[in-house]
Amino acid sequence: MSKSSQTSSISLLSGDYQGRFIDVSFGTEKSEGSSAENVHSILVLIEDRLFSLRIQEKIKLSKGALISFEVTEEGVVENVKIEKSAVNFDVEGDLLRWRRPANNPSRMELLRTRHQIILGIREWFDQQNFIETETPALVFAPSPETQFVPMKTDSGFLITSPEFQMKRLLVGGFEKIFQLARCFRNAESGPLHNPEFTMLEWYRTHEPLEMLMKDIEQLVMHLRETVSAEYFSKHIPVPPWPRKTVSELFKEHLDIFLDGTETVVQLRKKAQLAGYDKLLVDTSVSNLTDSLAYEQIFFQLWNHVEAKLVVSSPVFVHDWPLHLASLARQSPEHPGFAERVEFYADGMELANGFRELTDASEQRRRFKQDMKNRESEGREAVPLDEKFLSCLEQGLPESSGMALGVDRLIMWLCGAQNIREVLCFSQGEV
Repeated sequence: MSKSSQTSSISLLSGDYQGRFIDVSFGTEKSEGSSAENVHSILVLIEDRLFSLRIQEKIKLSKGALISFEVTEEGVVENVKIEKSAVNFDVEGDLLRWRRPANNPSRMELLRTRHQIILGIREWFDQQNFIETETPALVFAPSPETQFVPMKTDSGFLITSPEFQMKRLLVGGFEKIFQLARCFRNAESGPLHNPEFTMLEWYRTHEPLEMLMKDIEQLVMHLRETVSAEYFSKHIPVPPWPRKTVSELFKEHLDIFLDGTETVVQLRKKAQLAGYDKLLVDTSVSNLTDSLAYEQIFFQLWNHVEAKLVVSSPVFVHDWPLHLASLARQSPEHPGFAERVEFYADGMELANGFRELTDASEQRRRFKQDMKNRESEGREAVPLDEKFLSCLEQGLPESSGMALGVDRLIMWLCGAQNIREVLCFSQGEV
C-alpha cells in the first residue's frame, strides 16, 4: 500500500479543522487496570490526507459529509459539527478529483508543487533582470505554420504562442523579456498535450542561442534548489547537458547522413538505402508541396530518433533542417540548417528556441510558403499578421528566443506521467 493510501501518521495539532467524513469504525479498548470502553473512530479527509480520529460519542454520517471539529491541547476531538450531511459521494466527481488518497503524490500535491515552481520561475527571471510582459491572448492573425490548428473565435484567434507580439516589443526597445502565457492549439490532446496550456517564453537581444540553453539549465537548477516539495524529482543531472545536432542523431540512430540540401525525393531515398523505408508509412505526398512533403517524411524518421531520447539525459538538439524552422535564421556555419534548438528530457520535448529571423522579406516569403502548405493539406487559411511583418521592416535586433512548456516541465520535475495530473482542469474535465 502506498504511503498516501494509509491513514496519516501525522497527529493534528490543537486547533479548529474542517474536512470530509469518509468512514467510521466502532470497537472496544481495554487498558491495564480498567474495564473495557467503547471506542469510536472517524476517518476524515483534510485536503489530501486521511486522518483517523477518536471521538467520544457515536455519530452517524453519510460519506462525504462536510464536518468541522476541534482538537484540544490533550489531543481529544471535540465539538464535532455537521456542516452538510447530505452530499452525493461521487468518487469520479470533483470531491475526490484532486485528492485521491490512493494516489502518491495526489494531484493536489502536484498542484501545490506547481504553485512553487511558478513562483520559482518568476523569481529566477527577476534575478536576471528580465521584465515580465503580458501580451494579448486574442489576436487577429495567428501563426500560419502548418502544424498548428488555431482556435478561432468571432473576434479573431486565440494565440498559439505570444511570439509575434513579444518580438514587436523587442523592436520597440525592450531587451530582456519573459512571459507566462496561456496558449491554445486545437487538435492536440493526449498524455503530453492539452489544447489549452501554459507557455514560458523569453527573449534576449544581442545574445546567441547558447545563452538561452544555459538559461534553461540555470532555471532548472534554481527550481531544484528552491522548491520544497516532497515529491520533487531528485534525479536531475547537474548541467551542462549534452548538445547534439539533428544530423548527429540521424547518423547515430538511423545511419542516415543529412547535409541540409536534401530534396524530399532524396530524403526518402536515403531512408530506403539505410533500411528504414518501413518507417515511411502513409507517405502519399503527391498532393503536398515539396516543403510539406519533406516535413512529413522527416518527422516519420524523427519519431524513431525521438524514442531513443527517453533513456538519455536531458539533451539540446540543435541545427534543424531549414524547412522545419519558419521563424529561425539560417545557420551561417551550416547552410541548409537553421539556428533552432529543442530541449528534451525523459523523451519529452520541453522547449523550442530560435536565433530569430530578422529579415522581413524572407519572413514574408516563408509565411507565404506556410500558407501554401496549409492549402495543400486542406487546412483552413489564416490571415497574415501584417503588423508583425511591418514591425520587422523597422528592424528587429539580433535576438534569441525560447518557448518552454510549463506543464511538461512540471511533469518532468515531479515524475508525472500524464499532463492532466499537473493541471487544475484538463479539457475533458471542464
